[in-house]
Amino acid sequence: MLLGFQDNIPGKCRFHFESFWPKLDGFHETVASAWSSVPPGPCPFTSLDMKFKAVTNSLQSWSERRVGRITSQLALAREILHQFEIAQDSRQLSQKELWLKNNLKKHSLALASLKRTMARLRSRINWLKEGDANTHLFHIHARHRRRKNFIGKLLSGDRICTTHEEKAAVIDDYFEEVLGNCTIRENTINLAELGINTHDLSALELPFTIEEVWRTIKQLPSDKAPGPDGYTARFEKTCWSIIKDDIMAAISAVWSRRLATFGVPLYHNTNIASHVCRYKFSNTIK
Repeated sequence: MLLGFQDNIPGKCRFHFESFWPKLDGFHETVASAWSSVPPGPCPFTSLDMKFKAVTNSLQSWSERRVGRITSQLALAREILHQFEIAQDSRQLSQKELWLKNNLKKHSLALASLKRTMARLRSRINWLKEGDANTHLFHIHARHRRRKNFIGKLLSGDRICTTHEEKAAVIDDYFEEVLGNCTIRENTINLAELGINTHDLSALELPFTIEEVWRTIKQLPSDKAPGPDGYTARFEKTCWSIIKDDIMAAISAVWSRRLATFGVPLYHNTNIASHVCRYKFSNTIK
């Protein structure tokens, strides 16, 4: 389960990679330009982090110009249609007004469908399909998902932890106690004396190939469970030809255990990814 422990402080909205962006003109050019604007550095993780930040900023600016604010456009279109309906009760609309009214109806339907698509991805309601009604049930599920995935407080003994640092420390201490520390074994088992056949596992130590990584990415759900940076697997699938070299450089560094500069997180925000066993309304780590 991917959980965000950042306190709910008003500020800049979190970035979300929209599933319809790759279908628009100029998307791949924007990604390629932003990705190549950051030169490769000595640390592949730092370079990858900076490239994702550059792409995020470029996509946000490109979306503002290409798509705009869906909610504001939809509200404006509906208001104009409402005024046309009021005017039509007292007089006959002109040909130009009828043309504008008909086009606004089509535009508002497209905007409403686009808004539902964006809300569906944020709420991770997988059974909701394109074109389904924007019902009250959908919004109930969307709000429930948001409340469920946010940990407002954690109990540590008699202490109530509410800040991000306190909650992160409680979870870190819990898993450190559960996992323990690695120690040197005093005794080992001689499998040959037990008559167990040996197997050649040298292939497991071979470096990851680009074909293996690409095959794994293709098997990922495209629009499910975005990462802490707001990107889904659809981004990797549609932009693989642009990002593959830097992705492979980071994977190769992990394989070769070159983690000296791994202190810079790949996902550049304050969320924490943890497998936490939680129950409904639970405030403790179990």
